[in-house]
Order: sequence, then structure tokens, then C-alpha cells
Amino acid sequence: MSPQTNGLLSNLPETEYEAFSGELKLTFLHKGQVLFDAGEVPRHVYFPVGAVVSMMNDNVEGNGMETFMLGKTCMVGAATVGQPSFYRAQVRSAGPAYELPVSSLVKLRSQCPTYFQNAASAVNRMVMQLSQALVCSRHHVLEQQLIRWILITLDRSLSACIEISHLELSELLGVRREAVTLNLNKMAARGEVALRRRVLEVLDREALEARSCDCYWHGQQTKRPTAHARHLG
Repeated sequence: MSPQTNGLLSNLPETEYEAFSGELKLTFLHKGQVLFDAGEVPRHVYFPVGAVVSMMNDNVEGNGMETFMLGKTCMVGAATVGQPSFYRAQVRSAGPAYELPVSSLVKLRSQCPTYFQNAASAVNRMVMQLSQALVCSRHHVLEQQLIRWILITLDRSLSACIEISHLELSELLGVRREAVTLNLNKMAARGEVALRRRVLEVLDREALEARSCDCYWHGQQTKRPTAHARHLG
């Protein structure tokens, strides 16, 4: 799979892309794999081209909660270059990614101004979405939180199928499993998703977008449609 499947590497000038491609190594990330821990200074960064990686933060009881997800639109490790990470990077969906030593990334800085400008914009969008996720968790019903999570996952992966159990999803969002199951069953009854053992398949993204809160669209590169043809019951 081409490195240009990753959004940060997709539209680089030819000279910058060649500089990057000579340093990248294709690897496969496995579900549950920890790329680096909180407090650790990463030695590598990753450009997912199929995998999805969770930014996990643990509380004092040791319970982990997902604060953001990283996939084909961005780089894993953007905010940790040369300094301790403030999160644990754990693979949520298995898939390929391109690995790059941090030392190589630092050397490329002078050669690749377009890339680093795009990377800075991506970090800015990440901060905006992180802030909005907090607002969403405080002020919006669980169904809207789930829809936002599902849509963001689709944005960062290559498949309409999300491999995750209801229990995993409840732990990532910090809510009760029963509440997750109840809301997902409602989406399934409307024909928006299909539920199988440890798999959530999106059947009608347009319907989910129509039901989403504005939190999903905050920080996106595309704007929310101004009108929806679908009647929401």
C-alpha cells in the first residue's frame, strides 16, 4: 500500500515525497499493540494507511480512556517528537502503517517545508477536536457521542466495518456497556448500522451525519451540509 494513502503524505511536492519515501518502512500494527507509553520519548513516528491508533490516557485507578484517534489522516507521534509523550499510543484497529525514525523526521525538517506546514495544521485540527470532544461528552446525549465516534473512526480508516465490542466501546468512552448496546440497537433498527459479534458495520453514513451533533464537524476540513433530504424520525 502506498504511503500516499496517508493524508499528510498524499499531496506533497515530488521532491518532498521522495525525501520521505526513502526513509519510510512499511510495518503491520496489531490490535492492542502499544507503540509507546505515556512518559516515554518515542523513537519512531507512524503514518497509518489502514490501522487506527487510540490516544489513551489513564486515571489514577489505572483505567484507560480514549481521548483521540489517529489514522490515515494524520501521524502518530506528532506532539511527542523529542519529548515525553502525554498519552499511550495503542493500536485499536489492526492494519498497515509506515514507520519513520524520529531522527529521520528531524533531518527532513529543512528539506520539507510543505509537509511540516501541513503537519502543524493537522495538530491544530486535533487540538480543536480534542476540545470539542470534551464539550460533546458533557452536553450531548450518548447517541450523538457514539455517532461522532463512529464518523471519526470512518474518517481515519479504509473500511466501513469497525472491529470493536460493546464493552470495548463503553470503556473507550467511559460509559456503561448497557447504554452503548441500547443506542447501537436503535441505530441498527433504523438501518444505519449492522451489528455482528465484535463488528459494527456502517450501512448509511449519510443518515448518521444527519443525526450527528455539530461537535463532529468542528475542526473538519469539510463543512456540515446545510440541508438534509432525509426526514429524521
